[in-house]
Parts: sequence; structure tokens; C-alpha cells
Amino acid sequence: MIYELFWTFLTIMYNVKKNVSIIGGMYMNIENLIKYQDALGQKSLVDQGHISSLALTDYYIQKIKQYNPMLNAVVHTMFDEAIATAENGDQLTGALSGLPFLIKDLNQVKGHPASSGSKLMEGYIAKEDDIYVERYKNAGLVLLGKTNTPEFGFLPTTDPQYLGPARNPWNLSLSAGGSSGGAAAAVASGMIPFAHGSDGGGSIRIPASCCGLFGLKPSRGRGPYGIYMNDFAVSHALTRSVRDSAALLDVVKGKGAYEGYPSLNEDISFLNEMYKKPRTLKVAIAPDWNQQVSISEENRAAIETTVTLLEELGHDVSYEVPTFDFIQFARDFITIWIASGSVIIKHMGLLAGTIPGEDNLEAVSYDVFRNGNSITALEYEEARVRLQMTSKKALAFHDTYDILVTPVLNGLPAEVGAFDHQKNAIEDMFDTMVNYVSFTQLANVTGQPSMSVPLYWSETNIPIGVQFSGRVGEEETLFQLAAQLEGKKPWIHRYEEIDLKNI
Repeated sequence: MIYELFWTFLTIMYNVKKNVSIIGGMYMNIENLIKYQDALGQKSLVDQGHISSLALTDYYIQKIKQYNPMLNAVVHTMFDEAIATAENGDQLTGALSGLPFLIKDLNQVKGHPASSGSKLMEGYIAKEDDIYVERYKNAGLVLLGKTNTPEFGFLPTTDPQYLGPARNPWNLSLSAGGSSGGAAAAVASGMIPFAHGSDGGGSIRIPASCCGLFGLKPSRGRGPYGIYMNDFAVSHALTRSVRDSAALLDVVKGKGAYEGYPSLNEDISFLNEMYKKPRTLKVAIAPDWNQQVSISEENRAAIETTVTLLEELGHDVSYEVPTFDFIQFARDFITIWIASGSVIIKHMGLLAGTIPGEDNLEAVSYDVFRNGNSITALEYEEARVRLQMTSKKALAFHDTYDILVTPVLNGLPAEVGAFDHQKNAIEDMFDTMVNYVSFTQLANVTGQPSMSVPLYWSETNIPIGVQFSGRVGEEETLFQLAAQLEGKKPWIHRYEEIDLKNI
């Protein structure tokens, strides 16, 4: 109830501040009507008859047409299909019916291109919907298109040579992050209320941090299992509010058919749980893995600001670090990443009927493909076992601490094209993991839920996310804490500072 009142109050205050006229309970136009509404706020407007799904869909189509030439966030559109769906909005069923949505281009939508950011997949049309796409459609979401991703989602920036880079709406010279960079740029810029993303090593949390969004990676087993990347990867979303993320997780949670692993509790409603005040939490702060890596002064300031917020909210905060050899962890993670990535490239080539080669792969992806073929079963298994040993230590740390707080990135978002030079997959990825993105991969290995929360902006007005990781299967604790932080230090108004109209 307090969280709902927060959203109502925030909307009223900002619209009073902006002197937005209201006539008969409706704003003068759609933009003013939804300006400070998250996706669920827009859903309420649709349900109450203040705006139709068709009008909302058309509004976002126009926003994509207006801003996408600058941002390159959306790489394939489905506008005719979306309009046809929205025209029958009163027939849509599902918890999120009538809301526009975007799908990351790593996932397949039947009858539409599925490039995975690669020339290797040129001309390939998906023959069926991905399981997440099925669930989003069943929830009544209106799909407007597919978002940009680095080639096969391998990098923490979204700069595919095949489709061009996704740019950060806060600063067009900066990356939107990766691999869900297109999704993040689209949501932050207002081209869509929320969007699908996926995360195998930070690919939801990194772009959430870069673009000032909320991004949660669910626990392994919360949704359908992936068959690649050693079960590191999961799907979820990039959102402007905490409650939008909770509502989206509610519509996709639960295992897929014929999976050999158990699913986490499917009866829980994360949207309902999110509205509850969290218990007093024991929070560990680990800014630099016990000085095993370096972080920027801006990221350190973001952590210090977060510590103050947590203490003001009454949580028990201390500087404590899980004990593990980060350098060995990075080497082992990259071994798994490259071996699995090589299999993905091979299988995608078979799917498209194309032979992987230097002519249809970026230099780093070709090196992933080549190196993956040379990794022995012994090397892979040793890396996997060592990662499991590290995972057990990290999970044991949560016997004492409810939450682990770290940065998301080591510094500010990279420049567009910063990783174009990568040709040596093993050494370049290792360098990136040690110096640019040192904190996100642990939760993929352990299977923990982990989120980036936009709590800090640099002096140059670039968002810096803070990462919170919790116990496996306890997304509700993260949602409750995030909602508490959002109420204490709201960020919904910050998106007004993005000004693409005058560029």
C-alpha cells in the first residue's frame, strides 16, 4: 500500500510541477498522460478506459520512429502485427494485456528475423516462438519489435558490426551496455515502457547500470532453463520501476516442459511480495573483491551513497567480502564461456544453413569459435569444477549475509566501439572481466538472483548502477529492498533529463 501511494503521489507532484492540464480526468495528450507512469501505471490507464491499447501502441511506434535512428536500439520492427493485435485489445487476456513490449534479438519470434547480431544468421526467419515469447504473448503483451545485441550476446557492449551499435540515450558517444543494450536504450529513452532481456554474465544488469534502469537477473530455476552456457543464462527484463519487473517475472516464472531440473516455487506472486516491507537485512559491502580489482571514484561514491541509504533504512551494514581467487575465477568463467560460445556458433550456423567463418563472424566471435574447438574436455571439466567450488563458498557466505552489495561495472560505461579491436577471445575477454566488468558473473555461476538499481549519477549525469545479490530463490527479498530504495531515492523523474528531441 505504501509503495502504491508513492507512485500515486509521485505522479501527482510531478504533473503539478509541470502544470499539466487535466480535463475530465484525462491529460491533454498521451505523452502528458503517461509521462511519469511506469508500465503498470499505463496498464491502469488502459484498464480504466483513459487510453486504448491501440493508442498506446501507436504512441510507442512513433517514439521508435523518432528516436531509433539516433539510438539503433530496435533492429527489427513488427508494427503492422502490433497494430493488428492492439486493435483487438479488448480481446487480449493476461495480466499485462495491451502493453507494448520488445524482445531481444537472441530470442526467436515466429515469422520474424532472428539474427543474434550476426551476419551468420542473415536471412534466417524463426519458425517458432521462443518459450519466453510464448509466455509474454500469453500475458497479453503487444510485441513491437526486436532489440539490438552484440554478436551472439558475447560482449558487455552492444556494438555488432552487422547491425551497428546501440547508443546510450544519456550520452550518444557511450555504449548502452550489453548484451541487452538495445533493450536498455529503448526503455530509458521512452521508446517502450519495458523490454525483455537476458543475462549469462551480467547482460541485464550491465545495460541497466549504463542506462539508469532497474534490472534483475532471476535465480536459476525461476524460469525455463537454458541449454547453453552451462545454465549460466536466464531471461527477464529491463524496466523503469521495481514493480514492473516483479509483474513481468510473475508472467514468465516456472520451468519449461520436459526439463530435467527442479523448478523453484511457482505459487509466489512477486508483485504482491514486493509491496511488503523487508525485514532488517544483514548486508555485506564488497567494493573491489578485497582489492583484487580496481574501481573508479564514481563507482566508489555510488557504493558509499548506497551504504548511507541502507543504514538510514535500518539495515545492518558491514564491509565483508566472500573469499575467492577472482583471477582464477575469471579464467575458468572464460573457459566455459568460450567453449559454450563455440557450440552456439556451430549450432546457429546449422540452423541458418551457413558455415561459420571469418567472412560472416566478427573477429572475436571467430576466435571464440576457433578456440572453443581446441578446449579439451579435461580443461572444460576442471574449469567447471573449480567454478562450482567457488560457487559453494559464495553461497555459504549468504548463511551469514542476506545481501551482497558490489558495483555493477568497474567504471563508467565504455565508449561506443571500445571493444571493436578484440581479436584474441581468451585474453581480451579476460582483460575486460578484470578491468571493466568484474562483479556480475558470480551470480550467474552460483544461480543467485542479482539486480542493478539506479541509485547514483556521475557529475556528468551518467547513471551508475549498484548491484545487490541475494540467496537463491529469494527474489522477493530483492524486490522488497529495491522498492524500499526506490521509495527512499526515486529515479523515475530522471528520465526527463534525457533530451533526444534537441540533438
